[in-house]
Amino acid sequence: MSADAPPARRPRARLLAATLVAVAALTLTACEDGQGLRDEGPSTPTSPTATTPPKSDRP
Repeated sequence: MSADAPPARRPRARLLAATLVAVAALTLTACEDGQGLRDEGPSTPTSPTATTPPKSDRP
């Protein structure tokens, strides 16, 4: 074995470091205004976009 061979744990440490950097970046950019999450209330119902023709018009 050569003296300059990297330790077996180096790839795992690099993966952990990259993961922590990604998590930190996503955490810091998650909220645009820094206010956190806000409940905007329930969504309003909308009318359906597709309608079925009456039975008399169906083949």
